Amino acid sequence: MDLTVSALSVARGRREVLTDVTFSAGPGEVVGLLGPNGAGKSTLLGAVAGVLAPSSGEVRVGDLVAHRAGRKQMAQRVALMEQQADRDVPLTALEIVELGSLPHHALGRADHAARTAEARAALASVGASALADRRWRTLSGGERQRVSVARALAQRPRLLLLDEPTNHLDVTAQLDTLDFVSGLGITVVAALHDLNHAARWCDRVVVLSGGRVAAEGAPADVLTEETLAEVYGVHATVMTHPGDGRPVIAFDGTTGGRPPLD
Repeated sequence: MDLTVSALSVARGRREVLTDVTFSAGPGEVVGLLGPNGAGKSTLLGAVAGVLAPSSGEVRVGDLVAHRAGRKQMAQRVALMEQQADRDVPLTALEIVELGSLPHHALGRADHAARTAEARAALASVGASALADRRWRTLSGGERQRVSVARALAQRPRLLLLDEPTNHLDVTAQLDTLDFVSGLGITVVAALHDLNHAARWCDRVVVLSGGRVAAEGAPADVLTEETLAEVYGVHATVMTHPGDGRPVIAFDGTTGGRPPLD
């Protein structure tokens, strides 16, 4: 599905969090949102999902303007996996994932079997079938992350938005998750902190700094030593992976002045 973000600005209260952000993503493309804490990545995902209204500019998901479309219309096209905060949800993992399929089903008993089947298939796809009957509050951070990805997939999205999808996961689970997501064949926009993950799995990256786009393009063109110093305030050596030619980043230390959290 095509995604177009045009001159997007978003304010929260009196503070403008995003300013004049423009980028696009084509069908099946994996786009990484990068930038330090406070750069506006989560806010941008919320605006793309239609949850946050822009102060100016717009987001188009296919033929829909995100903040003007109906919630069900957006939910049938776009799934947003946010960072997890609430641990006291009184539901099982299976029930959590079933919620993802609601945009495509009614709440009545007639559709319950279909919702359950889709939820079990989504859990299986992320290797979490054994968690189906576990209570959400008993799950570890990594287990909750897997269930959250399954819930997003149960929504049958054509655009998948992920906010730090590898958070709480061990190295094996991180690699498995990113391999799986990048192989779905749908458009994916993911906020990532690990720059080497972005270099490995993203077709393009958008680097935010202070709510503005600092750089955008292929990882090899954007993840340069100069950009990392300017945006993140770090000294780094960017090398070329001997197997596939992607950039590999080795961090050497800070520049002595971390960019402010605008």
